[in-house]
Amino acid sequence: MSHLALPHPARYTPSMPRQQDQESVSPRDHKVCVDRHWPDSLLDGTGPAPFFLVETWRPSDNAGYLASCTPETCRRWVEAALAYATAVDEASAELTAARQGVASVPRWRYFAARRALHDWEKVRERYEQTVREAGEAYQPISREIWHAVWAEHDRAGVRAREEAREKREDAREEAEARRRATELAERPIWGWSVVTRKKWSIAYVFRHDVRHGDERVSAARQDRPCVNLPELRQALRDLNPDRLHWDEAALAETGRELDGVSFGRCWRELFGEDHGTFTSLPPLSPPARRPTDGGNPSGGSATSGTGGYGSGFSYGGFGGGY
Repeated sequence: MSHLALPHPARYTPSMPRQQDQESVSPRDHKVCVDRHWPDSLLDGTGPAPFFLVETWRPSDNAGYLASCTPETCRRWVEAALAYATAVDEASAELTAARQGVASVPRWRYFAARRALHDWEKVRERYEQTVREAGEAYQPISREIWHAVWAEHDRAGVRAREEAREKREDAREEAEARRRATELAERPIWGWSVVTRKKWSIAYVFRHDVRHGDERVSAARQDRPCVNLPELRQALRDLNPDRLHWDEAALAETGRELDGVSFGRCWRELFGEDHGTFTSLPPLSPPARRPTDGGNPSGGSATSGTGGYGSGFSYGGFGGGY
């Protein structure tokens, strides 16, 4: 072989430090991040097979693949990567030195050049054999990691499909809840009565189609108009009572008709405000599946306070009249 037959000099970057310099690798949420790495090839047509660098997975990572494993499996993967990278790095360093040895001998030094070429041939053969054997030894680990990667990929796909299904179901339920709320808002079933006590007034709000044992509500039913929710809201704004009492039985029945969605949430969806104070509220976040506002279908009880609409509007409570 002549100098012209030698491959061009290649700069080899050792692979072992890339794995060795990682901080102590351990699974996070039973997963690690693996990144396929190709060691530099120093011969035309013959190069080391790729292997997997193993790193501790972080949620912010975007590179590499996720693979589920136990701490023991993670340790085996790291040790196999280090063993493979060490073998390839050492063989590559020897081959690079042999190539430089050939290049450093002047061509007029015939016998020295022949010895350098002979040494090169021996090192090249060892390099090819070492790279091949190291790759064969690492191959089972490579297959194991690929299987773990694809298994995690499949699980991620299942999770993504399940999340998409849940989103579709949530959207369907939200649309159904809006439909029920809209239908309820259009029904003329609500009434109110105002009682004045000295210098303040209290408004009792009820449903004509719901019975209640509260005498104050029962007395207020007589000869009161039947209105829908927008009309009720406008009437209460015009009345501007000092206190407001929502009939508990009416709210409970409304929550039942809304399939567990509280009356307070329904009012907020329709009018963007609190039904006890009429104060504006930010838009609601998407509800959890079948929200119940803490298990109280009536939306819970309000507490006394000041504020709201008009001048000094305050509210008592769903169950506490005055």
